[in-house]
Amino acid sequence: MYDPLKSRGIPAFHEFGTASYWAAVTPFPDTNAIALPSSAEVVVIGAGYTGLNAAIEVAQAQQREVVLIDAGGVGAGASSRNAGFLLPGTGRLGYRDYAKKFGEQIAQGVQNEFAASIEHVKNAAADSSWPCELIPARYLRLGHSEKAASVLREQQPAYGNTLLTAEWLSPEQQQAELPGLPWKYGGLSLTPAAAVNPRALTAAYLSLAQQAGVKIVTGHPVTAWRSNHGKHQLTAGGREIQCHQVLLCSNGYLPQQPFPDISKRQFPVLSSIVVSRPLNAAEQQYCGLTVNDLVMDTRTLKYYYRLLPDGRILFGGRGAVAGKNADNKVHRHRLEQALAATFPQLKDLYVDYFWSGWISVALDAMPRIFSPALGVFTSAGYCGAGVAFASLAGKRLAQLSFGERMPALPFYQSPLPRYPLAPARRVGLRALYTWHRWRG
Repeated sequence: MYDPLKSRGIPAFHEFGTASYWAAVTPFPDTNAIALPSSAEVVVIGAGYTGLNAAIEVAQAQQREVVLIDAGGVGAGASSRNAGFLLPGTGRLGYRDYAKKFGEQIAQGVQNEFAASIEHVKNAAADSSWPCELIPARYLRLGHSEKAASVLREQQPAYGNTLLTAEWLSPEQQQAELPGLPWKYGGLSLTPAAAVNPRALTAAYLSLAQQAGVKIVTGHPVTAWRSNHGKHQLTAGGREIQCHQVLLCSNGYLPQQPFPDISKRQFPVLSSIVVSRPLNAAEQQYCGLTVNDLVMDTRTLKYYYRLLPDGRILFGGRGAVAGKNADNKVHRHRLEQALAATFPQLKDLYVDYFWSGWISVALDAMPRIFSPALGVFTSAGYCGAGVAFASLAGKRLAQLSFGERMPALPFYQSPLPRYPLAPARRVGLRALYTWHRWRG
């Protein structure tokens, strides 16, 4: 599997061979890709949620010529491999974290921006003719211990001054609504949220980009980048294109070259997913899960799960440390064991699908939309929960490139911080995984 910290460049069509559930069940429109033109006003690199939304905003709202380039196909990375959790948040920071660091007013603004990201996706889905299986849902943050649940309960009143609704789910309510879970400490129910087919959402964005006149080029890894007096010349797929602005939207799939500085500002980490066999009606009733529930626990190394429309359980968590080990059966087995421990009364809950993808982790667990150089704009660091925010971030990135004023929120006020001792990022990750394995 392509590894952003081991491969100096990203291979063309690196996604081939990834047998995800979404790829198996989701039709996809023709990309109508073209040959790389020699020039454009704006080049967007990365045809995932951020890149597609950025290109749509540039072409449609700003009426500028835009070329969208991807090393693979449209949605080749995390945008077609994620769990389909449309959440009012991103990263590991909650309301209390933002309030403690930036104050109550900023924390409220952050939560409102997250709410706006949900609306952004809903509006785009409504505008597109491509169905993306968008289902209203509640985001359940369930405490994995009594102490963790008590922290969640303390946070609940703080959401009262935001566009989000937070309701406390007591242990008794959890028992009644989710009887299949062996632990019952309670948690928070946050709305708005939604479940979505992530590959179908990518297709919906693609249809909007095509309607806006975006020129799409696939299978063209960017291998060289030269800048001179505000103009940029990119080499991609052996051809060259000149432009005035570059919007870099590769997130966790960003290769080291030709982006060495930005590469050191984010940490690509593997997340893995299994999808079970379909549950029968009695098993679904036992679990209590519905298609309107998006569940995530409070462990440092979190598990997340949902019931899919066809009755399967999608269950995800950490993956391998290095890309070469992504498909190792030990990581599939670990998730299978965690799934069985989460729903212990379900027998023979074998899995039909297993796959992995790269997420981008920011040093301070907060994403950024910023300009690292003249005429260059980038967005990254969604920390594995960016389906909604990554989509809105694409629009914000295009607005930033056009000189529009950004909301006065910390995402938009500073660049991603560099990782100290960046070559040793995985040493720390291995130590963290080993410590948790030792703890049992």
